[in-house]
Amino acid sequence: MNNSKNVDFYFGITERKIYICFFDNEKSRLKNTVNFDIPGSLNSNLNFKIVTSLLKENIRKLEKDLGLFLNSGNISIKSKTYQNISFSVKDTYDERKLEKEVIIKLVKGAMQEFYNSEKNLTILHVIINKYVVDDKVYKIFPEWKKFKKIVLEIELICLNNNLINKLTKLFNECKIDIKKIVSYDYAKKFLNDDKDDTLCISAYKILNGANQSEVILVENTTKKHSLFDRIFNFSD
Repeated sequence: MNNSKNVDFYFGITERKIYICFFDNEKSRLKNTVNFDIPGSLNSNLNFKIVTSLLKENIRKLEKDLGLFLNSGNISIKSKTYQNISFSVKDTYDERKLEKEVIIKLVKGAMQEFYNSEKNLTILHVIINKYVVDDKVYKIFPEWKKFKKIVLEIELICLNNNLINKLTKLFNECKIDIKKIVSYDYAKKFLNDDKDDTLCISAYKILNGANQSEVILVENTTKKHSLFDRIFNFSD
């Protein structure tokens, strides 16, 4: 078996079923999938060992079929704990040029304030819906514009902490590195006319830039907390 940079694995998870999907990045399409039923519910602690065993078994099956090792992947999850939270953040400056660092500071501050007051949710997606620069509205980042006052209209997509922790534990048991967790309830809005029984196609679209207003969140693992270092689709 071998690994390939031209493939990606996704796991679509509902309360009753798990899908494992294999994407060919060169052709940007789903090539193969396996799925299995979850006995009872993913939320039941009694089922954890059974679900872990089934996940390992199906990972091995897909690895054998493809001749590839599956050691990392993205997760798409449909959950009743989905929450959509919108608010605004603002700041004023002496006149300066609008650079990415200004937005990074505002977004990080907003996320930190959210986590200071909300202990039960994890942020999965951050979307900047509007940039209001000196009272003029922009839908996309107006880089290098001179300004004095800025307001960001931000949308946070969140899921319950306990669920995220359970998923992390499940995939750690299977020695799978989770690259990104996507909320299906958010991602499905960008399906257009595509069907997505696996929950993975919508996640693939989101992680490949379907929503240009979404911030890219990359966890700073060296500092062991929930702030992020690189945060733009339009960066680097």
